[in-house]
Amino acid sequence: MKNQFLSLLGAFVCGVMVLAGAASCEKMNVEGTEDASGPANVVLRVGSIEQVPFPAITRATVESLCTRLNFDVYDDQGMKVDYVNQKATDANFGTASFQLDEGHYYLVVVAHSGSKNPSFYVNEKVTISGSELGDTFWCCEEIEVGDGLVNLNVELKRIVSMLRFIPTVTPPVGMEQIVFKYKGSKGTFSGLTGYGSTTSNQTVSVSVDSDESEYEFYMIPRDEEDMIDISMMAYDGDIRGLGGCSIDEVPVKRNCITICRGNLFDGGTNSASVLISVAIDDTWGEDININL
Repeated sequence: MKNQFLSLLGAFVCGVMVLAGAASCEKMNVEGTEDASGPANVVLRVGSIEQVPFPAITRATVESLCTRLNFDVYDDQGMKVDYVNQKATDANFGTASFQLDEGHYYLVVVAHSGSKNPSFYVNEKVTISGSELGDTFWCCEEIEVGDGLVNLNVELKRIVSMLRFIPTVTPPVGMEQIVFKYKGSKGTFSGLTGYGSTTSNQTVSVSVDSDESEYEFYMIPRDEEDMIDISMMAYDGDIRGLGGCSIDEVPVKRNCITICRGNLFDGGTNSASVLISVAIDDTWGEDININL
């Protein structure tokens, strides 16, 4: 029955919307719950987020990592039966309750800090606005509901990689933005696996000022060993090119920061020389360092 769930999952609206029909890209309105109340036989709590376990759930702890939580429940046929969308200002942020009939269900949870909720499409894509993509966490769990209360602590995993660019030369005078281009996923991923699900051309524009010495953006890797080719170009306020470079075979991995250092504005093409550092901080895995 899980195959039916995989083929019919729909789209988040204020969290998730479900589309009818495997070929359609239109969204269908689904009745749901913005904030659950009343009797409940299923209680879901955010128990941990990646490397940050929560011994006791508090709003302040969850709120420090994300401002939106989307809990969505589907039956064995892939139909959404209920959802709860939360903002950090909600009193019960981090806990969601449902009243469900006995049966087998699937839960998808997304945590992020964008101004809008994700969209979930019929071909198993979840999309967060690429211009707003920041630190993003996810999980997909199965739930078996019987005649008793179900209490479930869910573990959310970070699904983004951060790319950080550090120039070793003085940036061009008048630089106001850097445009990065690559082929892969940006804010689109599989709601079932948490990995990026597109291979289209992506463009990311990063505004900069004279005080900044590093430039970064988030993306969602397509698998555990993803590689992308990146080109970058610096522009002034009149959109005149001031120099850039291309970097081939850049490794990206979720829960890791890929750091590219070198002359980023000389117009050359560089193959990534990769050095893996064992340094681990409280929220991210190992850094991936690239010296150009």
